Amino acid sequence: MKLYHFPSPNPQKVTFALKELRLDCELVPVDLSKGEQRDARFTAVNPFGRVPVLVDGDLTLWESHAILAYLGEKTGRLWPQSPAGRADALRWLFFQSQHIMPAAGEVALRIRARVLGIALDEAVVARGEKGLAAVLPIIEARLAQNRWMLGAEFSLVDCAYCPIFNVVEKAGFSLAEFARVSAYLDTIRARPAWKETPKLPGL
Repeated sequence: MKLYHFPSPNPQKVTFALKELRLDCELVPVDLSKGEQRDARFTAVNPFGRVPVLVDGDLTLWESHAILAYLGEKTGRLWPQSPAGRADALRWLFFQSQHIMPAAGEVALRIRARVLGIALDEAVVARGEKGLAAVLPIIEARLAQNRWMLGAEFSLVDCAYCPIFNVVEKAGFSLAEFARVSAYLDTIRARPAWKETPKLPGL
């Protein structure tokens, strides 16, 4: 397997999962700060020009949550075995994509502006913080009932949530009002696989 990546949150979901699963995978860096995602050599792999991209034999797959689901199905590990369990996993991945990522991306603009050299609009960041504050009670309630996103056991869904909560906290969003989310993040960041996951300086 080969993974095209950059140490930003969406690719981190996959690199973290690979570390947890202890899968051999060649990591191919794509430096977004240098615009390498627009290079013809990379757009030949993913015409959308985004990372991560997983290549496994004849399969070329982009979109981080699709890759996580594939790794779960391929290995049978850290992934539910029943149809209902898999649907629940997909539900929380879709929930993140639809309801958390837009706001988190706006909050993380503080970091993206520094790393990628783009303009910082604090009004956009403030809008993202308001959006996160509105949706995080759902996760707080979920974690009141479960140690992990899918219940008693760590899963690839947790690999998807850690990088997002990590980056918004590092960008200055306070999790003080969300004690369970904060404790959950601290617990995941203590895992050896997360410590081995490539990160940007300061993250």
